[in-house]
Amino acid sequence: MQRPEFHAFPARCRLCIVVISLLFIHRSIFPQQPAEALFVDAYGIENGLRQSMVSQIHQDRQGMIWIVTGDGLHCFDGREFRVFRIPYKGVYSNSDNMMRMLVETEPGSIVIASSSSLFRFNASTGQFSFIIREKAVYHALFNVLIDRKPLVWSRNTGFCLVDDDSLCPLKLIKGGQKIIPEGFVPIRALQHNKKDIIVLGDKGILLLRKSEAPGRMVFTANWYEAPGCKAMASDKYGRTYFVKDTRLYRFHENGQWDEVNDLKVNISAELTIDRQDNFWFSGSGSKRLFRLSGQKTEMIDFLEPQGRYTDTIRPSVKHVFEDNSGNLWFGTDGNGLLKYNPGRVIFSKSLIGFTRCLTALDRNIIAGTYNKGLWKLSEDLKQSVRLNPELFGNKTYILDLATDTRKRIWVATDNGLYVISADGAPIFSFDHNWRTAAFIENHNDLLQLQCDSELYTFEAGRHPALIKQAAYISVNSRLQHSGAQWTGTPVGLFFDKVSAGHPSVGQTNYGTQVSQSEIYQLMPSGNELWAATGNGIELFSGDGKVLKPYPALDLLKDETIYALLPDEQQRIWFSGIRGIGCITTDRKRIIRFSSKNNLQSLEFNHNAACKGPGGRLYFGGINGVNAIAPSSYISEEEVPSVSIFSLFIADTAYTQGIVSSMPQIRLNRNAAHIRGSVFTADYPDAADQRFSFLLQGYQPEWSEPAPDAGFSYRNLPPGEYRLLVRYSDPCQNQGEPELLLTLVVEPAFWQTLWFALSVIVSIIIITVLVARKVQGIRYANRIKALEQEHAIEKERLRISKDMHDEVGASLTRISILSEIARSRQQEPDNTQKVIEQISEIAGNVVDELSEIIWAMNPKNDSLDNFAAYVRRYASTYLEASTVDVKFHFPDTVPNLPMSAELRRNLFLIIKEALHNVIKHSGASKVMIALQIEKKRLNINLKDDGQGFDAKLLPGTGNGLHNMRRRMEDCGGDFRILSAKGQGTEIILSVEL
Repeated sequence: MQRPEFHAFPARCRLCIVVISLLFIHRSIFPQQPAEALFVDAYGIENGLRQSMVSQIHQDRQGMIWIVTGDGLHCFDGREFRVFRIPYKGVYSNSDNMMRMLVETEPGSIVIASSSSLFRFNASTGQFSFIIREKAVYHALFNVLIDRKPLVWSRNTGFCLVDDDSLCPLKLIKGGQKIIPEGFVPIRALQHNKKDIIVLGDKGILLLRKSEAPGRMVFTANWYEAPGCKAMASDKYGRTYFVKDTRLYRFHENGQWDEVNDLKVNISAELTIDRQDNFWFSGSGSKRLFRLSGQKTEMIDFLEPQGRYTDTIRPSVKHVFEDNSGNLWFGTDGNGLLKYNPGRVIFSKSLIGFTRCLTALDRNIIAGTYNKGLWKLSEDLKQSVRLNPELFGNKTYILDLATDTRKRIWVATDNGLYVISADGAPIFSFDHNWRTAAFIENHNDLLQLQCDSELYTFEAGRHPALIKQAAYISVNSRLQHSGAQWTGTPVGLFFDKVSAGHPSVGQTNYGTQVSQSEIYQLMPSGNELWAATGNGIELFSGDGKVLKPYPALDLLKDETIYALLPDEQQRIWFSGIRGIGCITTDRKRIIRFSSKNNLQSLEFNHNAACKGPGGRLYFGGINGVNAIAPSSYISEEEVPSVSIFSLFIADTAYTQGIVSSMPQIRLNRNAAHIRGSVFTADYPDAADQRFSFLLQGYQPEWSEPAPDAGFSYRNLPPGEYRLLVRYSDPCQNQGEPELLLTLVVEPAFWQTLWFALSVIVSIIIITVLVARKVQGIRYANRIKALEQEHAIEKERLRISKDMHDEVGASLTRISILSEIARSRQQEPDNTQKVIEQISEIAGNVVDELSEIIWAMNPKNDSLDNFAAYVRRYASTYLEASTVDVKFHFPDTVPNLPMSAELRRNLFLIIKEALHNVIKHSGASKVMIALQIEKKRLNINLKDDGQGFDAKLLPGTGNGLHNMRRRMEDCGGDFRILSAKGQGTEIILSVEL
């Protein structure tokens, strides 16, 4: 009985044969060669992409990149995505956001096709508006504009133009013998010129030519049968190419086509031609991208730098797009968006290990390593061959290399000197144990090798041999420049004019020391000598004087520089412990390169740099060798303009879309905040960009240039501002300042001009009023002073009058009575009477003078003094009479001020009243009462005399009239109450 596996054996054999045959066919078509590696930047979900399938890429007229994905429309500023999705409004379907194609019809207006809809997007407002929605109907949208209306096709409507909110069908007129086959589905459409549209289908090509017929859009349709069509594209000259089966053809307007190349690849519907005339296409059913350059088809691998390492990406590419700056963008299915920058500096790299020294031989580079052997590298570093590994094993430290005129390689190692042929065959050896070694002279078949503290001179002719050995200092670099010998050592740089042109073997005097820095390499540049040192780069004149370094070199002051190499554009390239750099021709800029430029590491080695074939520069480091062709690197470029990507005013988005013009903004002072970000249309590596901002009217100086493209200003004071930006590209080419926006922060009402004017006017008015008030007070004080002067004058007149009327009259009577007494001396009785009259009158004069003095004394200008004086006077005056007086005064009379005039008038009224009591009333008792109510003084004088009829008061004498007048002069009240037989009461009331 047979076992089952014997029956399966023939089938398995057949399967193996098929697989082997396919592999053989694949290898015959594509010989085993490494794929072309492109260094790209990958942008995905972590950058804000909502879905990793990118169907189409577009750059608008402002320079911004737009993409459509399986979940919305995105715009990209080189750092992050901004997403626009159709919101749910009752008719939302998830398929609406599954976007496939977009066409920009005019600035800021984009037509988009999704799985079931056509809609328009306004970039300024961020709003969508539906043109048509048909469930389960896909509209193929093409980047063809006729009268600014894009071309669209569906099975239901055929070819149409997209109007504002509807579709306008095209009328097709048969133009040839062949008709369009049933089931024709367009794959791609191109606008060949203003009149012709070329449409590619899987069964052939349709040429639509616009006719001059009036009315609807009418096109003449010519069908050219070509089964197996896959893709179509046009180049920068307007030439149209298409792929049929695996072959590339050029299509002509007359319907003919010529074969250009056999791609040998079944491609998908994607075909793009860049401005370098390279054809980009994807393999059908495989995740491989291909590039046709000339007649050579290459597979493409994408490499994404990840710190010190790189990741290989092999995505399914759905769309290839070249922007205005020459960047290539790849929309993928599953890997998001990839960007390849052809202008990005990518160094060739060979990871052969710790590279100690380099030299050029023919079109190869010879590299010596530390315990990794001796290597021969191709000029592009893609191939490497180890030379004589038996002689230079993994325990050999190669210290330096040189070549002679016979194309032999001189290898100085820690075990001695070896001379080998170009293929590694030994020729000569000199055994010696060295720790350091450097070839410092190589001319006229003589090589000088400085090892440790000795200098060896070798014959480099047909038979290599040691000629001389002498003591010598340790030398890193030595050359002749400007008629002098320059010697760079670990302890400094020496300049010797005497020994110029005469190699000094074994000399002990090395010239004048012009620098104390450790010198690693010397390089002449015109009349200058450049020195790579442990403290940056130092410059010297031809006569040995230290030159002031270029300002840009200050950035390297504390950095160890190992190597200096010039290129054909007079730029200086250097390597050190922080990577590789390039000093521009004008010496104003230093451009740095790092691991993202494919460097073997940031650390390079001393004596490991050389200029190779074709002008390439090579630098050795701790992991291997890097190379660059300087001619391919353009450091002088025009700087693109800067535009606003996002803008927030008072923490609120300025627009739901994209800022399309220069904003002119007005802000309330309570929310004076602005922030946002900018972008440039060249889309370089974001980390290499530098932005500097200046808010005129707020900042005194520009901000420090930084990779951050954002700006933010909060709590701005009232005023007018202008926001400027200045951009520096990765080559540090600096653009001119550009105005981004203008801003006005409205002040509070008290900060406005009208308020200030109002305040000024108010201050002036108040000042005038105050001045008038002060002047009025001054006038009042002056008037008061004048009144006081007048009062004093009046008081003087009164005193004079009193003295004249009373004292003068009394004195006159005394004088008269004295004369009478003198004349009557013979009549003693009469004389005695006259003398008694004189005595009485003299007593009255004394009282009158006492009253005048009391009235004049300011110390008596108080109520308590007035009350005391009235009490004393009344008691004294009534003492000689039969009238008994009683006082009703407060126990304590307050010390309230009284004017002299008031005191005098009140006193005279009281005096006159007491005089009337004694002379006319016949009273036996009199009562004087004094009361104080607040500041009002009330005085009552009441007697028990005979009184009089009050009705006869107006006809009374001058005494009562004078009493009333005096009270009225003081502003007080005067009343008399009297009746016959009931006494008399005088009531005085006045405000103190």
